[in-house]
Amino acid sequence: MTDTTAILHQPEEGSAIETLQSLVVAFVLAMTFRGFVTEGFVIPTGSMAPTLMGQHYRMHSNQTGLNYATDAHDNTKTGKYDPMLGRQTQLAPADRNNPMQSMGDRILVVKCMYPFFEPKRFDVVVFKNPTNPDGADENFIKRLVGLPNEKLLLVDGDVFAGEPDADINDLVIQRKPEHVQRAVWQPIYNSDYVPIRPEELDSKYTAPWSGVGWETQGLRSYRCEAPTEDAVLEWNGKPLTTTDWTAYDMMRYRGQAIINVSDLRVSAAITADQVGLKSTLQLTTRGHRFEFILQPTDAARQYKAIVRMSQLDNPTSATEKVQNIKLPAPSKVFNVEFWHVDQSLSIYVDNKLVVGPLEYDWRPKYRMENSYDDAYENILRRLPSIPPTIPQLRWRFSGSPVTLHRVRLDRDLYYQPDKIKSSIKNSIAPEFAKLVEPRTWAYATHPDKPAIIGPDQFLMLGDNSAFSSDSRLWGAPHKLVAEHIDPSPFLVNRKLLLGKAWVVYFPAPYPLRDGGRGAVPDFGRLRFIR
Repeated sequence: MTDTTAILHQPEEGSAIETLQSLVVAFVLAMTFRGFVTEGFVIPTGSMAPTLMGQHYRMHSNQTGLNYATDAHDNTKTGKYDPMLGRQTQLAPADRNNPMQSMGDRILVVKCMYPFFEPKRFDVVVFKNPTNPDGADENFIKRLVGLPNEKLLLVDGDVFAGEPDADINDLVIQRKPEHVQRAVWQPIYNSDYVPIRPEELDSKYTAPWSGVGWETQGLRSYRCEAPTEDAVLEWNGKPLTTTDWTAYDMMRYRGQAIINVSDLRVSAAITADQVGLKSTLQLTTRGHRFEFILQPTDAARQYKAIVRMSQLDNPTSATEKVQNIKLPAPSKVFNVEFWHVDQSLSIYVDNKLVVGPLEYDWRPKYRMENSYDDAYENILRRLPSIPPTIPQLRWRFSGSPVTLHRVRLDRDLYYQPDKIKSSIKNSIAPEFAKLVEPRTWAYATHPDKPAIIGPDQFLMLGDNSAFSSDSRLWGAPHKLVAEHIDPSPFLVNRKLLLGKAWVVYFPAPYPLRDGGRGAVPDFGRLRFIR
């Protein structure tokens, strides 16, 4: 009789070799996948914050309950400000938590995309650093702003581009797609975060929105009982300002420019007590009045959504777009968003575009004269220190008592004007010296020195413009890059692109204890990268 037990337990001949072969095949497939399909990277610094987080401290304010991040590379660890209370108000020691250090986001990069598809403007891209392709900072991640074969200029924080031989005033604004724009709005104010013990602050707290008949001070929801007469909310700019200041860099603003921003989003959840509520948001800036109107018609729940712009000194110059819409019945909540961004106006209701965009096609010279409220020749002499105009916001209601919840104000990315260091200017080869002479302007920053981007070249900028090593600030490329790939300064050659950033698969982890490093990811921030 055959001993089946012995047969069952007898190892198969060659099993060890087959296992080894399987491991080798798996390793080769993994390395092939990593080399040609996708690869993981860690975000080391805050140049793309808050879109992508580098190593940072996790902060918490006991006054407002806000959780926020600050850059870990300045080593201050003080966390004495709450971004919802402004840069002039310090928290009491009891309201500051012990900051906990967290590692940067971990992302996946699609490496097989660009060999088959053209890179798109506003993609987030990982690439080899042309100035140091084999050093500690060999891999950079930035937003792709400039494309091959174009002239590009940054004006009042926005991107203008055209043909390489175009005149400066033939350049047109480059607008971000909606999905990118939604990802890059940066918070200025949110009514969900108000101080619970304002008497303990070192300065008097004032709600940034206020108006006669409105209850706003220290409240998360705003209420006005006036059913017929106009009730106006005004943004007073105190303690919060409509600038490009960010909480992430709050400990690093030592002499760094803080710039007024007019590309804004105002949003809220609205509840009207009765039929007939009218809402008009007015944004006054750049010598114009921009209006966002929800106006009732005679039909029940039927409204006209209107976006309109006009010159302050010529109100009859108004242009507008109108769309009929339907809003919820009284006592029902609906969410509105009013966008003024990239020279366009739009209204969204419950995340759906209902009217717009109303686009205005200002070219660089006219944009500068309106943004800086001065003659073009004077602006050129005063850049980069001349400040843009301060935007003013008024939100008018009539026709019904109304309550506003989750009132927010957000601002767009703002690419700051800048200069390069003299040492960087001196490092540039003589044939490229004309790019920065006679002034040491950062590439693409000054109308006298726009970027001229050649074939297979790209211009890269960080979302955290005030503290980003953008390609417009670089000097000459590394010798190996100059000899074998591209000698041009300030630009990234196609051969240096590694891939498109795709997803944050392991968001910056929570620390396990105060001052410790953590390994538990913040799963709530798993996201695609826009």
